[in-house]
Amino acid sequence: MTYHHDSLIVKQLPVGELQANCYLVYEETSKKAIIIDPGDEGDFISEEVIRLGLQPQAIILTHGHFDHVMGLLEVKLNFNIPILIHEADKFLLESLQSRAQHWLKRKVDPAPPANSYLTDNQILLPQSLILNCLYTPGHTPGSICLYNKEIIFTGDTLFKNAIGRTDFSYSSGQEMQKSLQKIFKLNHNLVVYPGHGERTSIKIESTRWK
Repeated sequence: MTYHHDSLIVKQLPVGELQANCYLVYEETSKKAIIIDPGDEGDFISEEVIRLGLQPQAIILTHGHFDHVMGLLEVKLNFNIPILIHEADKFLLESLQSRAQHWLKRKVDPAPPANSYLTDNQILLPQSLILNCLYTPGHTPGSICLYNKEIIFTGDTLFKNAIGRTDFSYSSGQEMQKSLQKIFKLNHNLVVYPGHGERTSIKIESTRWK
């Protein structure tokens, strides 16, 4: 699915066995782009980038779970662009192969290391495509969201009709609630692009989880 906003275009690509959403976010004129959560099928993602004539600037990870990062190596090799993640999820990247083996019962490529780490309220500037980083721990210790004046990418923190799991040993239900409140303080007209499933809005979801 492709969605058009005033500031940018969002191409949604559900990938892998768990159908995690990879997003190609780009400017219509310059074709400068970022790749959010290449969860699997790295060659397919790369082919879409080339087909659209995009100029990818970076790979940004909303968190480090295996179903959001298994396409990292292929995309990194194809475009040689930096990988950004919050440092608190570094351990998930490093243990990608063992975690994927446990859940999927198959071997996967290792994840290349991040080139730099995201911080709360960091502003990312690939050309005029401005995205703000919002630190939202809970589902994982390093979960982040990316937003601008129109849209927000919430990873596995917030979905349509659901919120992220907090029953992992490294998760925190208390932190999740704090993070949700941070999200719900943003503009309620923001369109929510989650890590799985269909898009929604802060206005709709804030009425469910307050």
